Amino acid sequence: MKRSLILLLLALPACESPAEIAAREQLDAACIQGNLDACTAVQQRVAAENQTLAITAAGF
Repeated sequence: MKRSLILLLLALPACESPAEIAAREQLDAACIQGNLDACTAVQQRVAAENQTLAITAAGF
């Protein structure tokens, strides 16, 4: 079970397109520079990712 979860977690970033990765990096950089709107977007993205991981892990 742990092995499957680890493999799943490693595969998740591979599902992102180059454009999605670039957008993620731009938002992260803007948040670090103090852009509060970007920080809000980063928080929402992380919360959604955590929820997806929790649902996926619950399925195992």
